[in-house]
Amino acid sequence: MAKQTQEATSAYAAGDIRHAADLYQSVVDAEPGNADVWFRLGNARFRLQQPDEAVLAYGHAIQLRPGFPQAQYNLGVVRLKQAQAAMIASAQAGQPGDTLRRDSARIAQRLTRVADDVGTRGKGDGGAPPFIVEESGAP
Repeated sequence: MAKQTQEATSAYAAGDIRHAADLYQSVVDAEPGNADVWFRLGNARFRLQQPDEAVLAYGHAIQLRPGFPQAQYNLGVVRLKQAQAAMIASAQAGQPGDTLRRDSARIAQRLTRVADDVGTRGKGDGGAPPFIVEESGAP
């Protein structure tokens, strides 16, 4: 599995995120106790704009390594982005002048400011800030 993990890491670094995700998935299927690979799978799922799958992968990493700070951080980033999207959708679905529409828009704006404050770390292609942490801290 070490060779497949390295191949996945190389694919990820080369920008072939879909292939990397497939390889990381194969590794965690074979070695479900590998917190670092679950973390990397979460990153790949995030970059593929699959937030629910990213949440699940980060959750596995945290279960396997309680207090895994990078996985906790990235889980927070994904959930923040999910909250932003939900509030924007709620604001757009509401009727003009509706209190819920106004409140949803206000919350979406506040979440955007939080994300901007947290996410100005100068990281790569994760979309708009905040950006995920790429390295697990493991050797």
